[in-house]
Amino acid sequence: MKKMRKFAWIFMAAMTVAGFSACSNSDDDVLPGMDGGNGGGGTTTPSVVITDTIYQFNNIEAQYTPINELCPDWTHEIVSPADDNRTWQSAQFTSDETGITEKYIKATAHDSGDKNAGKTYEWWMISPALNVKDAANKVFSFYSEYAFWTESSSLEIYVLNEPKSTASSKEKLNVKIANPENSPLVNDSKETYKGWVASGDISLEGKGDVVYIGFRYQAQGGKSNSTTYCIDDFAFGRAQVEHFLGESGGDTPEPTPDVDWSKAMSVADALAQSTGVASVKGYIVGTLKAPSAGGGTNFDSFGSAQASGSVEWNGATEFTGYNVVFIADDANETDGSKCLLVRIGDITEFKDAVKLEGHPERIGTFIYAQGNRTGVYGLPGLRDLTAYKIGE
Repeated sequence: MKKMRKFAWIFMAAMTVAGFSACSNSDDDVLPGMDGGNGGGGTTTPSVVITDTIYQFNNIEAQYTPINELCPDWTHEIVSPADDNRTWQSAQFTSDETGITEKYIKATAHDSGDKNAGKTYEWWMISPALNVKDAANKVFSFYSEYAFWTESSSLEIYVLNEPKSTASSKEKLNVKIANPENSPLVNDSKETYKGWVASGDISLEGKGDVVYIGFRYQAQGGKSNSTTYCIDDFAFGRAQVEHFLGESGGDTPEPTPDVDWSKAMSVADALAQSTGVASVKGYIVGTLKAPSAGGGTNFDSFGSAQASGSVEWNGATEFTGYNVVFIADDANETDGSKCLLVRIGDITEFKDAVKLEGHPERIGTFIYAQGNRTGVYGLPGLRDLTAYKIGE
């Protein structure tokens, strides 16, 4: 639970403001610098790119969530070893002294049971697409922290022209990263981490029009052979803000990020896309009953959901569903196979504004939503929402 100073505009921690190739239309234009000018060739423009953002990872609710699940617009890649699925993942730490809970992303090859001894690890965490061309401030920054220092571990930062470790153009940057010489002391005697270190503003001038930032972690497996590295407050398009630890009180609602909704896809196109990040638009035509009223179980198809009496459909006079809505390209759609189930409960403000529970008049409302294109209660859906818009 972190709150930034008044001068900092806070976006949602896991906001998705970049769509990868799975979300791009085949006729997208290629921005200058993506057609070979940065050493690459013919990479299509992502459907949405970031020009100003900060990721604080405030949406972390549990340990060990991989970065790509926590923030669908980020990429993680396990180069080695192939038989181990640990990677860049969520972490939380609550100070015994202050009661403050920190939320951040970390990488570690440590294994208290020493079962992974002898393995060599290499993982990449790669940012969303950064629109350097249109950014008013062409810099990025982050905070890093380390624990259990070993010389055999390393953290390197790269600028890439593609979101993968084998990008056709990649440049290692000289960046300030936490180490024993530059890390501050901490007051909590039980704290094994050494304090956050600011990278400072890192210029992306001349690096390409659309780029990605790659965090490369390398370490040896085993009980005490690896450094743990932590990353927080990744920012782009603005000067680095002060790292603020947070407070033990409640969260402050944060605004939905700006998204280029002109590139949102139709429900029909979203149904044809089985995975990946998607920005979708459509009319609300129904919902599933609240779990206490018989909804909320997994189904094989819309037909089975309807046959079980779990669907509250266009035309009903009363609704109990509050966590999901069906959307369609036609406000009068009656064929459930042409609908997408959107988990609106991922964003409280969105849910409160469009849920059908007690609001039959909201049938036909036009909405936009961005999130993970995957199953919701076994039906084609959109979940892990990170942005929304109401109205055409």
